[in-house]
Amino acid sequence: MAEGSYRLLLVEDNPADAGLVAELLEEAADPGFTLTHADRLEAALALAEARSFDVVLLDLGLPDSQGLDTARRFRGSSCCPVVILTGQEDQTLGRQAIQLGVQDFIPKADLAPAMLERVLHYAVERHRTQMRLRLLAAAFESGQAVLITDAAGTIEEVNSAFTAITGYEAEEVIGCNPNMLASGYHDAKFYRALWDQILEEGHWEGEIWNRHKSGRIFPEWESISAVRNEAGEVERFVAVFHDISEQKRLEAELERLATHDRLTGIYNRTKLYELLGQAQAAHERYGIPFSVIMFDIDHFKAINDRQGHHAGDQALCELTRRIEENLRDTDALGRWGGEEFLVLATSSDIEATARLAERLRAVVAGTPFEAVGTVTISLGVASIQPGESVTQLEERADRALYMAKGTGRNRVERADSAIATG
Repeated sequence: MAEGSYRLLLVEDNPADAGLVAELLEEAADPGFTLTHADRLEAALALAEARSFDVVLLDLGLPDSQGLDTARRFRGSSCCPVVILTGQEDQTLGRQAIQLGVQDFIPKADLAPAMLERVLHYAVERHRTQMRLRLLAAAFESGQAVLITDAAGTIEEVNSAFTAITGYEAEEVIGCNPNMLASGYHDAKFYRALWDQILEEGHWEGEIWNRHKSGRIFPEWESISAVRNEAGEVERFVAVFHDISEQKRLEAELERLATHDRLTGIYNRTKLYELLGQAQAAHERYGIPFSVIMFDIDHFKAINDRQGHHAGDQALCELTRRIEENLRDTDALGRWGGEEFLVLATSSDIEATARLAERLRAVVAGTPFEAVGTVTISLGVASIQPGESVTQLEERADRALYMAKGTGRNRVERADSAIATG
């Protein structure tokens, strides 16, 4: 096919009429046509299924199909734009065919190169425009919310996904400013930077929190574009967004699984090391003290052996609840490993931390556990020393813990101030 030509399927059983159309098309130089001929409807349908055509010129009086039924059958089997060939007396039939979805009709008596070329050309362009509009309509009604404003920021159009995500019907927001969705989560500086980027670069994309009609605040991933006219002036703004609440929930859950103990829900060892590192940095920079309490359940193996691992797990969970209820908001509790736990007491020296440890010991021993009865814990306390690493602090607390276990259990021992060397 020559560059710039249209692929035309001519469906005409009269050889003279088919020859006339071919001759007329040869005279139509712009854009040019590549002609394929069929003299039966069934043959034309087979060709349209096997090959791609830009336009179809269809006679309604064929040996295997007559009248409007011909147009119906072709339109039902092919999405090609169709132009009907009619007799002079059948123009009413042509208009009825347009109602069935064909693009246009041409009386055979009026055939001329310029008119034939013009009608076929317009049929192709109208069909392409219709396809683009259908595609845009489908995109507009996709799962992404779409909001269109004028240059002043007044909402002109929203789609059904906007209603599903925000709770607002179109008639409730058209004529309003999108700031009616503002959550209060972002400050003026955020919005200034957002609009500066849109006006300078034509586009902004990022996470933003808006307010649902119900009052619920939710996160969106939003893209806002400026639409300019030929003079470069902003005519409209188009925002496309979707609710990322579930994504944020999954991210938070993954973060929780990465930093929390699966059984008890408290911090895991990895997170404790992170918090200890932060406490050490604050100590080195500002001299803020911190201490740790390392403890474990006395004779925990016997509990598991005697009453089963399920009862042991219940005891661990109840222990963490009791400990958490007696800590400050600034303290952190984590599972160090097995039945061993660690409390990070921020802004706390050895004296205050030892008193806290004694209170924790008494709380645990004072009331029998529901699953296993009386439980006691042994605790080792250590405070950070100048020049000491987190590992050295941990080692001193661990030695103090085992001193408590070795001298009778159910007791608190303070670590000496000597920094561990090995």
